[in-house]
Amino acid sequence: MHQKFYGFLYDFVFKYVFGRAQNAQLLSYLLNALLDRPKDNKITVIEILNPFNLKEFSGDKFSIVDVKAKDETGALFTIEVQLLTHSKFIQRSLYYMSKLYSSQIKDGEQYSKLQKTIGISIVNFELFNEEAEIHNVYKMFNEKSKALLTDDFELHFVEMPKFKLEKPHSLRTRFEKWLHVLKFGEILYSADKELPEELRSEEGLIMAFEEMKKVNADSELRYMMEARAQAISTIATIEQDYFNKGKIEGKIEGIAEGEIKGEIKGEIKGVVKGKLELARELYRDGYPLEKLIEKTGFTAEQIIGNQP
Repeated sequence: MHQKFYGFLYDFVFKYVFGRAQNAQLLSYLLNALLDRPKDNKITVIEILNPFNLKEFSGDKFSIVDVKAKDETGALFTIEVQLLTHSKFIQRSLYYMSKLYSSQIKDGEQYSKLQKTIGISIVNFELFNEEAEIHNVYKMFNEKSKALLTDDFELHFVEMPKFKLEKPHSLRTRFEKWLHVLKFGEILYSADKELPEELRSEEGLIMAFEEMKKVNADSELRYMMEARAQAISTIATIEQDYFNKGKIEGKIEGIAEGEIKGEIKGEIKGVVKGKLELARELYRDGYPLEKLIEKTGFTAEQIIGNQP
């Protein structure tokens, strides 16, 4: 039986690949590509502040899966992938970046110790419908003069649905190459196919792809991923039952603690919807239907037709 292949946009895989202490250099490659840093101003991660720990998933299937890191200048980064949207996603992103910023000092310590903090959210949904750009950056400006108040804060949002398979035919930039693999890697380049030369030549991509293969091949890690996915699916089913009965009212009490409580408002259905839209996009671009069925689990009718 064909096993599901979990890609980079699955948070567990993302944390394993980019959030382990020994992969600090790999995280550096990703950050430099996403933030388009030139060679004379590149990011070198010297410490991952919350390294991957399998135990965090065994006791809490809904743990927040982000990667926090520090570079050689002292700047801090928090980066995550998110499949699910909700009405307060912007506030959530600001909150977690602010927590990282404020954690640098204790009461009574000097504010001069505070270093620049950058929050990056790679989201598999459209967050800013009014913006055409894939990558949107937000800083603190004077409303009238547009003068920068401080460069201590940056919020970056990368909207994967806006990145299309046909958009960068030659995959010219680092940003395009990394986004291509992050979004399409699990379907186009599974365990039995190598990356094309234009991707293999990009620093760090081969290493990232090999790490993605490892997490999918490890039986213990697969068990944790599948348990996490099953728990989310169970919540989605419960949420749908409440919705059908007209009793959801914006929350499902007692299902989980913490962040998940405020986020289950029908958006979990977006996980399946997003993957189906990706499968349809690949089919329209000529990817073989039988391979899409094998890799995604969707039926031919779902991919070709209009069924949800």
